[in-house]
Amino acid sequence: MNRFEELLAARAALWLDYADYAGALLAGGSAPWLDASALIAWQRKAQGLLRSDVVELPLGAVAAAWLAAHAPLREAMRAKRRAVFPLRTLLADEAWRAHLAELAGGLRASFAAQPLALACPSPRRWLLDAYQAAHGEAPEIDDDEVESAAVYLADFLRCFGETGVDLLLLQESAASEPGEASALAAYQPVLNVAAHYRWSAGLSAPAGRYAGGEAPLDFVVAPQPAAARYAAQLVPAAYWSGGEAPPCPPGGFRYAGIPGDAQPEAVLQRLAALR
Repeated sequence: MNRFEELLAARAALWLDYADYAGALLAGGSAPWLDASALIAWQRKAQGLLRSDVVELPLGAVAAAWLAAHAPLREAMRAKRRAVFPLRTLLADEAWRAHLAELAGGLRASFAAQPLALACPSPRRWLLDAYQAAHGEAPEIDDDEVESAAVYLADFLRCFGETGVDLLLLQESAASEPGEASALAAYQPVLNVAAHYRWSAGLSAPAGRYAGGEAPLDFVVAPQPAAARYAAQLVPAAYWSGGEAPPCPPGGFRYAGIPGDAQPEAVLQRLAALR
């Protein structure tokens, strides 16, 4: 059992995505993704206040901050117009890989008892996002290009193999989320890496199009629980402004993203109700 499996065996869990909220509240506007020491200190403050059962490292947010600060890498990503080239270039950058390994290692050392999750754009989503970041427009892509993106992502994820990660959450967007489990066949290289390192692997499907199926996922974070090893329930954004929260599924967990502009008093009250 990894730490996540032990957690779910013990109790219903609450996994929070608080990067936007805690960045605004505790870090002067945004999380310090580019400074490992500052990031660990910020995470300790955020966890002391919000107490997520899972500590999350959002690779997409770190990538955005890294690209904003590293113009030569952005230029390198623009060198060719092939759909997969910008993502391939980003994922191969050794300095960024080393920085991420440092962040993950620091989080593992600081939160030794808690599950550590990589929140990672799915191969399809990151293919689209990287091209948009490089060229300012969305590419036309096919299944072969998504599979190529998954191969590059799988190689990239191996840099976390010795950092003590417990979970991999592949995050879809409204543009990338598939409707059928068969669409995840292209992600198999990534899922193979997760299985090799014994990471629990899941999919974030916030649009509700993905209904689950035979794909080898341990959980699916969606508006309605989908068929998977563990049941996961997405808490709707309306909850933070007074809406109702669906119950935690038996043997599973709830996943909630706290809006960046949420009021602190209301957040603490709403968190108490979730627990």
